Order: sequence, then structure tokens, then C-alpha cells
Amino acid sequence: MNEYIERLMRALSNPSAYPHHPDSVQVVQTHISIVFLSGAYVYKVKKPLSLGFLDFTTLDKRKFFCHQEVELNSRFSRDIYMGVTPIYESASGVINLSGDGQEIDYAVLMKIIPEDKILRNALALNLVDEPIIDKVAAAIRAYHSQATGGPQISVFGTPEVIAQNVRENFYQTEDFVGKTISSETFEFVKRQSLSFMEKNRGALEQRVKDGNIRDCHGDLHLDHVVLFDQIMLVDCIEFNDRFRYSDCLSDIAFLLMDLDFSGYPAFSNRVLGQYLLGCSDDKVHDLLRFYKVYRAYVRGKVQSFTLNEPEIDTKERMRAASIASNYFKLARAYFEPPPGPTLVIMCGLMGSGKSFLASKLAMRLGVGPIRSDVVRKESFSLAHSEHRLDNYGEGIYTRASSERIYQMMFDEATVRLKRRENVIIDASFGRQVNRMAAVNLAKEHNARFFLIHCDAPDDIIHSRLEVRIKQTKDPSDGRWELFEQQKSDFEIVDLEEKYGYVKYVPDIDISDFLTRITRQISFGIEIAQI
Repeated sequence: MNEYIERLMRALSNPSAYPHHPDSVQVVQTHISIVFLSGAYVYKVKKPLSLGFLDFTTLDKRKFFCHQEVELNSRFSRDIYMGVTPIYESASGVINLSGDGQEIDYAVLMKIIPEDKILRNALALNLVDEPIIDKVAAAIRAYHSQATGGPQISVFGTPEVIAQNVRENFYQTEDFVGKTISSETFEFVKRQSLSFMEKNRGALEQRVKDGNIRDCHGDLHLDHVVLFDQIMLVDCIEFNDRFRYSDCLSDIAFLLMDLDFSGYPAFSNRVLGQYLLGCSDDKVHDLLRFYKVYRAYVRGKVQSFTLNEPEIDTKERMRAASIASNYFKLARAYFEPPPGPTLVIMCGLMGSGKSFLASKLAMRLGVGPIRSDVVRKESFSLAHSEHRLDNYGEGIYTRASSERIYQMMFDEATVRLKRRENVIIDASFGRQVNRMAAVNLAKEHNARFFLIHCDAPDDIIHSRLEVRIKQTKDPSDGRWELFEQQKSDFEIVDLEEKYGYVKYVPDIDISDFLTRITRQISFGIEIAQI
């Protein structure tokens, strides 16, 4: 680790260095900054380095870019950026923020943003719905419409400058071939990117003529969207005008790509639809695809840079390498033909979590799950919330009625697969014959197939069932007194059925699990063993 950075981190990790005396300080590093989270405030220090596309090597440069960061981000935010504060070193060598000694560095001072107000975190906490997504899209559209343009900015949207940016990406990632990106993917994305620019030169030039090159955000991913009453943006690019001056499509493409990468393609599509309201340019979607490739590649590049930072520990470097690899895979996927439809069946005992998981996966994919509990109630002309407390295998739950329900679900799945739509069937699939029928249905329609087997310990299932039966709006009639009978009847998924098999248990991170599955379904990116 650079000796100066080490001294700075050690000194500013001490709460006594701060004038507001926080209880504790948390330190977070990026490839270009050190961020000190100190109670109600954030101090962001720029590392004294040069990466070609940025230069923070001198004190004057760091001071200048700190002020740039505050000024530029104030366009998109209110009462978050508080200014630039000097960092001092006393005569006795003590680094502090209280004004004792000479100025040795500078920090951007910000109010801390509540974690649940950051879009990425809000998504993981299930706090985001379509109205919020619409609000985000409208805010970004408004920011772009008000952003500064003009001849000095428009030049950065010319094919020549875009080509420079794209070629720079490949030049700067050559050393990571075989580490975070395969040579085949590197050459494929490079070839397709350069070919696209050559074939679409006219469309790129027309964007310049139409005034679509603006002073944008430049780094518009999920961590930089703040969900206050007024949608705000933070952490725009301050260190290189070339990355901030861009086609507005390139700016929004970053957010669309990050929603895709994070496993929310339905929200990505909705942002796009709201952002493009009233747009009649038939070239927009091709350009957006190109810019999404570019943005995914940039993220892969930035994550790859972490591998060269000695102050980052081995575990974090390995994590960064994995993330970088997935970004590069997504960049490639955008240039590939879209994968065909996928049939997903949820499998498991009552209370195992399959309906909850199915609903979350359906929301991410933008589809309506076919739920056996709902189909059954509708088939008997019952309200979804009307509970029928029949004994196991009796009333509306006889073997014959259950087989009829499975056939009805398969019929609906067939209609959707013929439309080349993704399908989720949420049922217990406790009999092998029904699981195999689902496999055959997927093969018949040339669809990919997932069997997501949900499992949980009996005590967890007991707690869930006790809560659920009291929820009047839930269509399930599953109850603890029926559990053992269903469990004894359940035909275990054997090795011969493991086609498309994925298991989910409560100790697996649900957000990561859903992200991996969604990437595979939407973009054909192979998921790791889960």
C-alpha cells in the first residue's frame, strides 16, 4: 500500500480526527477514492494517482477536482454536497480535520445518505415498485433535457471521439485477458463494437446534429440514484469531461445496463419505455444496445483495475475479478441474439418458500406466475382469498382435481411459450410425472428449463404456515396439520431428473440467487453452481 495513503487511512479512521466526534468511522475504498463514513457525514478523499483517464497526482489537482465534484453534482442533488474541507497535518505530524497545521489534502464533505434510499439497496429490500421506477425515469429525462449542450460539448459525441473511448477500453483491458475476460470474448466484443460504429456512423452524426450530446452524469449506475421525494443523483464524473460529455442515450444506457446486470430486466425495460415517451427515432434502440455494451465493458474494466491495487486484500480482488467477468459476459450478451423463452417450475413442500421466490422472480422478469393455488380457486369459482380447510386429498384437493389443475397450468404455459414468453409455474410438483411433463413441455417448445427446488427445515416451515393461514389475502390453504401427509407423498427429485435443477434453501442470499437466475434467463449468462 502507498505509504501516504496508509497514513491517511490510519489517521482518519480515528473518530478523534473529526470535529463532530463520531462514535465510529467506517472506511470504504474504490479504485480512485477513500471514503470515510463518520456518523452523519461522509468525507471522500481522492487517491494521489494517475490512470491515464484521470490525474490526481498533485495537491492542486485533487483540490480542483474536489471542487468540481461538488459543483457538478449540485446540478442533480440538493443538500447532500456540503463543500470541500481541507485535511491538515500538525507540526507534530498528526493528521486532522480541525485546522491544526498545514493543508496536505482535501476531502469532499457530504451528508450521509440513508442506505435504503440508494436505488441498489432499495431494490434488494423490495422497496421499489413501478411508480418509483417511473419517477426515476422521469427525473433523468428532465435532468437530460436541462443539461448544457453546445458546440464545445457536441464534439464529444462525434464518431471519432466515441471510437477513441471504445478503443481505449480495449487497450486498457489487454492485460486482463485470461484473468477477467476470455480472449474470445475480448476479440468478439471489440470486433462487434468497431463494426457497429462503422455501420452506424450516420446515426451517430445525426445525434450530434440534433443536439443530443450534453453535459450528463457519466456514471449513472444504481448506487448513484437516490430515492428522496425528489429523485437525486450523486457521484457524477468530475475528473474527465470526455466521459461526462456524451449522448444522453449513453448516460441512460448505464442505468439500464446496471438494472440488467443486477437482475431487474423488467425494470430496465420500464425505465427505457418511460424515458423514450414520445420518441420516434427508429435508430434509438440499436444505439442503446451499443451504449449498453460500452457501459458494461467500462464496468468490467473498472472492476479489473482492482486486481492491480496492492492495498486491496486477496478476497476483495477475487470478488472484483468475478464481478468484472460477469460485466464482460453481459457486454457480449448484448451483441448476441436474445435467448429464447424459459420455462421455470417451482418445486417444494407447502411453506418451503416457492411462492415467495416465484413472485420475486416474476417481478424481475416482468411476467405473471401461474400459481396453482390461484388456478385451483378460479377453477372452483372461489375467490382467491377464500380458504377451504379440506382434509388432505379431499374436497378441492383430490388427486383427480389436482391433476386437472396441472393440466390447466400446462395449457396456459403452452399459450405463453408459443408467444416466446418466459413462464413460471408455481406449484408443489410433488409427483415425478408432472415434473417430467414440464420438462417435455419445455423441449416441445424449444425453451430452456429450470426446476427450482425450494427446501427448508420443518421448524421454519411450521412458523411460515402458522403466519400464512392468518393472512386472508393469500390464496394458499397450506396448514401445518397437512404438512406431514404432503411430505410423505412427495416424490424426491432423483438424479435422472436433474435437468435444469437448482436448489434454494433459506441460508442462500435470495437477492444473489435471483440475480443469477435472472441473468441466465434474460441474457443466457451461465450461472455458477448455487
